Parts: sequence; structure tokens; C-alpha cells
Amino acid sequence: MMSISKCKMEDLPKELVISILLRLPAEDLRRCKGVCKSLYSIITSRPFIEVRRKIRNSYILVKYEDLISSKHVISLLCDETLEVVYTQTILSDTPLMDSMSSKDRVVKVVGCCNGVVCLRRIDMYVLWNPATRDAKIIPDGLYKSNPDKKMFQHREMGFGFDPKNNDYKLVSIQRLFGDNRRPVRPCQQEVEVYSLKAGCWKLLPGIIPTCDIMSAYSVEGCNGGEMISWLVWNEEYGEHVMSFDISNEVFITTPLPPFIIESSSDGNCRNSLMFHNASLALDHYVKDRKNQTETHNIWVLGEYGVKESWTNLFIVGPFKLLGPSISGFWNNNKVLLEVHGGGCRHDLILVDPSIRKIKDLDIHGTSLQVFNYQENLVQINATPPINLF
Repeated sequence: MMSISKCKMEDLPKELVISILLRLPAEDLRRCKGVCKSLYSIITSRPFIEVRRKIRNSYILVKYEDLISSKHVISLLCDETLEVVYTQTILSDTPLMDSMSSKDRVVKVVGCCNGVVCLRRIDMYVLWNPATRDAKIIPDGLYKSNPDKKMFQHREMGFGFDPKNNDYKLVSIQRLFGDNRRPVRPCQQEVEVYSLKAGCWKLLPGIIPTCDIMSAYSVEGCNGGEMISWLVWNEEYGEHVMSFDISNEVFITTPLPPFIIESSSDGNCRNSLMFHNASLALDHYVKDRKNQTETHNIWVLGEYGVKESWTNLFIVGPFKLLGPSISGFWNNNKVLLEVHGGGCRHDLILVDPSIRKIKDLDIHGTSLQVFNYQENLVQINATPPINLF
């Protein structure tokens, strides 16, 4: 047999090398890409990325502003234990880090899907893969660069993954304003979509229903597709859900349950969208002024476009008024809550409503956002480092 000390990597069977690489964490794979051309070729190949993606590497991603450094960071929490796996500055080890890390700049996560995070800082949008430390600035949309569209103003964005075409897309909804800088009535809105695969924007005229957008949240669809959903209002349905099907590029309208529409009319209720497992969920917040408490009723949608598919899952609370807010869910019906920790500090905790057990998740900061995150080695910028070979 060949002496181990004399064995070179190229002497190893390729199948063995791939088997070893599949077992490495993303950070080690990132380093391996810089070792030689053969490893870079394997790790960045689509078959390897697809096999690696099917290996369950799921986390809870929390974006927040660190209280000590004032930098925008993300922490990944193990999906099984909710222990913090690691924390890194947003866009660390990329040329774009300084543009997002300054404490005088507000950074928001537009969406997180299939391993890629979409970031927003003022009017700049960046796609970022935390696993590969790969990032790309999205070019300005067609409305921003077209003088004929100057009366249209950006209103809402959504980010998602198109599984049919293996593509990441950013959706922008623009609204027409008049000379008085007020929205034109009846509401006129247009849609443009950026495709990472095509590297450009395109217009989708005449596809959005007439409505006023109230809030937005993007979540993965139940059938492996991707949907971006907004709470909107119009005269036909009142408050309802409008969802954009990323793959088919069409909008779907889903009315809210009659109970929610009726109870929301007295001014003591409000609704917000989030996700529960892979399903779109609605947090129906009810304020009890007499007892100075608030309660959260969680509803889950079974099928987009079907009003009867809403299910009232469970109730969280009551809490004192201006108490914690729901950031998400874990392990079915356990609730991730954002609570005030004093001053500007906010803490993330886990609550099991069935036994009223609380766990501190060791996340402390401001501007918290919580997403499901599945590690993916997909390349956003596929150009290899100059000094690799």
C-alpha cells in the first residue's frame, strides 16, 4: 500500500474526496475552495451543491444591531436546540461589509430564502450568502432609472426563490403619485421583478390587483414553491392577503376569516403576517383596554386563495399592554418572543404556551428580525478568487 505520508490528494478516489467534503461545515468548505482548482471545481459544482443542500442544515437566523459594537450582525441558532452556533457581522469578508456595517445606517433583511439573504440599506439592495461569504449588489430598477417613470415611487419589496427555474427573484411594487406628492386615486401600482439568473429587471404590467398595501412578509410556500405575501385593503374584500407566486409571476387573493374582519373593525385589533413551519400565518392581535392586556390569536393558511382553509391554531397571552411581540415559531407551537430588556435593548426568548416555560436565547440587541434559514452553497458571484490557482 502507498505510504500515507506520500499520498497526495490527487491520488485519492474522487468519490472519497466528495464524501469527505460533504461532511465538512460551510466555513471549512469555504477555506477548501482556496486550496486548489480541483477542490474549487467540486465544491462549486451544481451536483455537489444540490446534494449538500439536501443534507439538513437548518437554523434560525436572527439579524440585529449589536449593543456593544453598534454593528449589524446575524446569529445562527441550531434548529434542534436553539443554541447559538455562531455570530458574524453582516457581509463580513466581502468588499461590501463597510457599506452595511456603519452604525449610522439602518440595515433591514428583505427576505431569507434557500440559503440567500436579501439586505436593504436605504435604496441599496444586496444578495448575500452567509455560508459562502458571497455577495452581489442588485442594480437599480427600471423605474428608478427611467425619467418617464419619475412619478412612480417604490412602496414594497419582496424576495424569494423560484424552484421551477432555479432562480432568486426580487419583486418591487411601485405606486403612482401625483404632482401634490400624494398617491393617485384610485390606486395605481406596477410591478417589476429582478432575476438573479438573468441579471436584470423586467416589467410585469397590469398584473397587480387594485389595493392599498398595509404590511409585507415573505415566506416559503407549502408545496416547495415560494410566495411573497402582503396584508392589503380594498373595497371588495376589506383587509385581506395578496400573495405573489414567484414561479408563475401572478398574484393570488386570499380573504381573511369573517371573524377577523368583524373584530378588526373596532380599532382594538391589528393583523400581521409571519410563518409557522412552512405555512403562511396570521397574528391577530387583540387589545383589551379594560384589563390592560393584549392577546395574539394565531391562524394558519392551508391553501392560498381559499378563505375556508384558515385554521385558528392557538392563542398566545394575555400579556400586559405594549408587551412582547411575536417574532416566529419553533418546534410547532413554541413561540419566539421579542421582549424589552431595558433602554434600547431587546431580548429574544422562547416560550412554550402549553406549560408556560421560558428560555433565554442569549440574543440581545436592537432591530431584531427572525427568519428560518437553510444553509446552501449556491454561488451568487461565481467568479473564483484571482489568486486561487
